[in-house]
Amino acid sequence: MDEKKGKKDDKKGSAGKTAEEILITIFVAFLALVFVAQTSNFFFSNNGGSGISNTQFEMLTGGPNGWFANLLHFIQVSVSIYIMIATIFCIVTFLAILWVAWLTHELKVEEKKKSKIVAVEEKLPSMQNQKWRQIQTHVNSQNPAEWRLSILEADVLLDDLVQSLGYMGETLGDRLKNAAKGDFKTLDAAWEGHKIRNAIAHEGSNFVLSQRESKRVIGLYEMVFNEFNYV
Repeated sequence: MDEKKGKKDDKKGSAGKTAEEILITIFVAFLALVFVAQTSNFFFSNNGGSGISNTQFEMLTGGPNGWFANLLHFIQVSVSIYIMIATIFCIVTFLAILWVAWLTHELKVEEKKKSKIVAVEEKLPSMQNQKWRQIQTHVNSQNPAEWRLSILEADVLLDDLVQSLGYMGETLGDRLKNAAKGDFKTLDAAWEGHKIRNAIAHEGSNFVLSQRESKRVIGLYEMVFNEFNYV
């Protein structure tokens, strides 16, 4: 099932790329046609840019009311109208190119994130759920020492998740610095929880922590875990 879904996502990515290439081709083609039309418009205006006098040009074209002059006038008007339409079409096509490029980028980001989630889900989900249940037990306890323990253990679980996602660094803080918000939407929540964990670890009993605040912090970790279906 996952394999079929992966193939479907690949097809979507290919379709987006193909659509972008088609739009770029159309844009370049119409841009070239506008250039040709502008050049034609220059030669068909007045005496055609031939360098001859207006009198000589009128003699060659049968005068201002001659059939050839009327033909040139028709061509000139047609070219002017085409230039206007083609210019508008080029603008619309260019905007469509930007839109398709943005969609393709978002699709690639989403596919990358999904692949990471699948990799994480394959790594001992039962053990993660067991650890998460222990963390919830600690934070719901009436013992203040367990509130602190719940945050410390949640931070360890967060570190396991971040490493599973492939972020490198010597510490969890270093690994979070290498994460991008585009791939890690709850990155701010992860940072806030980790900073409070550091305060608990460094200040010990001097760091005042209520049960309500402990549950709030555990909620931050839970936001991160839910994003990646980690627990």
